[in-house]
This record gives sequence, structure tokens and C-alpha cells, in this order.
Amino acid sequence: MDFTRLRVVVVLAALAIPATALGAGSSSSSTPARGGAGAADSITVWAMGAEGDKLGIVAKQFMAKNPSIKVRVTPVSWDVAHDKILTSIAGRKTPDVSLVGSTWMAEFADTDALDEPPSSLKKSAFFPAAWKNVVVDGKAKGVPWYVETRVLYYRTDLAKKAGFTGAPQTWADLKKLANAYKQKAGTKHGIALAPNNWQELLPFAWQAGSTVATSDGKFKLDDAGMVKALTYEKSFFNAGLTPKRVPQGFDVTQGFVSGDDPMFFSGPWHLALIREQGGAKLNGKWAVTPMPKAKNRTSFLGGGDLVVFKDSDEKDAAWKFVRYLSRPDIQAKWFTTVGDLPAVKAAWSKGTLATDKHLKVFRQQLNEASPPPVLSKWEEVASAINDEMEKVLTGGTSPAAGAKNMQKKAESIAG
Repeated sequence: MDFTRLRVVVVLAALAIPATALGAGSSSSSTPARGGAGAADSITVWAMGAEGDKLGIVAKQFMAKNPSIKVRVTPVSWDVAHDKILTSIAGRKTPDVSLVGSTWMAEFADTDALDEPPSSLKKSAFFPAAWKNVVVDGKAKGVPWYVETRVLYYRTDLAKKAGFTGAPQTWADLKKLANAYKQKAGTKHGIALAPNNWQELLPFAWQAGSTVATSDGKFKLDDAGMVKALTYEKSFFNAGLTPKRVPQGFDVTQGFVSGDDPMFFSGPWHLALIREQGGAKLNGKWAVTPMPKAKNRTSFLGGGDLVVFKDSDEKDAAWKFVRYLSRPDIQAKWFTTVGDLPAVKAAWSKGTLATDKHLKVFRQQLNEASPPPVLSKWEEVASAINDEMEKVLTGGTSPAAGAKNMQKKAESIAG
């Protein structure tokens, strides 16, 4: 799970969209008694973070249209959600529906606790990369709810000062602009790269042709594409074009606003942070653009998925609620409530999603995005990648040796 995306809720303030667009309230009714004549079906839904705080708003709308179904939303903290869900599976006391972090799907699917979506939830409605994330061993085990991807943020005013009038289109362009920022525009650095963030490394690897992992779950972290990606990233550190700081608790926004760090890669939550910290003085002086291209422009795709558990006594009602959340109009309204980017393609033709120039770039990038490998032990592997990545980018380990170390650790973790 990418916990940095939890900041996406502040996008609302920057876009001047009221958080109460769907009404008020944070949780729904209590569970009614079952079994009596005319008793309503009752489902429990677990959701985390801002989603857990606000989902009750949508649940009330759903219940108004479906009075035979009662929905109880239980907010769960992200830091305990993973273990809480596993415990509920082990004890066969799961909720009916739950939000799950995108990197958890394979692990939970391996427990055989997840129900398959009905045919009414069609793969074609969702972004292909988002749907790919819910497929485990060839079968969908949930549906995408919201997505996020990464693009390049850059200072257009400083780029013009450095002699550039357009966005960097290729890896070579990115390197040239980073050098020009520092040498001609007088910035402290040319770009801010994270020395230990696998979510930043994987797009470079994919763009260089790495498979990262095969469809049958075999890691390929030491292939030529990964070595090329590490070599390319390391060149920025070697040239002093990026700071060597480890980004734990660090937010690049301040450096971007001041001009010290005129480029960085990030998700949609930074739109609001820049507008908030930069204010009117930064209006018209920055932009976002899709990933610069090597062999392709592939970016990282994260987000959250919705699952229904096999132990649910109310699977029909549970999937009906999930279908409601997957409607384009509800997805568009949910964006105005929480700021989650819709996983349903048709939702992007509505409101601010269709008109905001920055959001249009994220929509474009979603056409070229990939989730991490959908494997049950991915988070352990990702941690190992971070460790070896840092040794390469800020230490003395060569890219080839670092890639081999990543592969060796991944194979050991996978067993």
C-alpha cells in the first residue's frame, strides 16, 4: 500500500470542491435483526483513511435508493487494517465488503477468502492496469475502486529561464533539463529523486524494458532493463543533480515552491500541496507532464480495491453496493468528496475530471501505467528493493551488483 497517497484528501481544497458534495454523515445505520418478516439485508463495510470517514455519505444515498439493504460502514485505520483483515479471515468473521490496499490483493486472494465479482461488473469499464491488479491466478478477486499514478511535476518558469519551452519527452530530455536548471537557471538541484523508493524505480525499469516479474510469478529484477534504470537514476546522483536525502517524513513541495528542486515525480495529491504552499505567486509557473520516454512511458499504478468475502451471508447485497460504487456518476461524485481518482474510465468525462488541465495529464498517464507484480509477498520484496536501491544510488554498489542483490533477496523471500 502506498501510504503517501493518504494525503490526496487535500486535493479537494485546491480544486475548491466542497467535501460535503454528497451530503453529511460518516457512518450508516446499526445492523437490524435478521430473519423477521420484511427484515432488511444488512452488510458491513470496512474502509480505511478518508474513505472510511466519508463512505457513510454514499452509503446513505445507496440505502435511500435500496431500502431493503442496510449498510454499516466501519472506519479502520490503515496501520492496523492489513492484520485486522487477516485475523477476520482466519476467524471466519470477515466483513461483507472491504477496501484493500492494491499490494494486498494477492496475499488475501491466496487465502481463498475472496468472492469473484459477478459478470455485471465488467472488466472493460475499468482501466486495464487497475483491473490487472485484481486478477490473481487468472481470476478476478475484487474490483478496482480508485487509482493513482505518477507524473512529472516541473517548474515551467525556471525551465524557460534555462532555455526550455516544452516538457521533457525522453530520458535524454529529462537529463538535459535537470542540468540546465542547475547551470542556467541557478537552481540548487535539477530534480528531486528518492534514493530508496521502489515506486519511483519501477517506472524507470519498465520504461527501459524490464519485466520485473513474469506472469507466472518469477522475479526478473536483475534483467537488462533494471540495470539500465539503476544506471540512469544513479547518473543524477553522481552528477549532483539531485539531493541524496532519504525521504522519510520529507515532502518535496517546499523545495519545488522555492525552486531548489524544480522537478520531481509524484501522484495527484501534490496538486493541492503545491497550490496550498505556492499560493498565487506560483500560478502559471509549474505544470505536470506524462513520464519521459525510453522504450515506453509506463508509470506506476496504485490505489485501492473492493472485495467481497466468501463468508458473507449477504453476497448479493454486498455486490450490489460495490456495483453502486462503481457507477461512473458515483465515482465522479466520490472524487469531489474524497479526491480519489476514478478507476472507472467513463467517470473521467464528468465535471472537474474532464476540465482540469492537470487532471487531464493524470488521465493520459493512466493509459500507460502498471501495478507492481500481483504477488503475495510483494511488500517484503519491495522493502528489499528499497534497501538495495539506496546502496546503488547513494553508496558504492554498482547497478549490476545491486540488481543481482535484489533478485537474490526476492528469490529468498518468495521461497
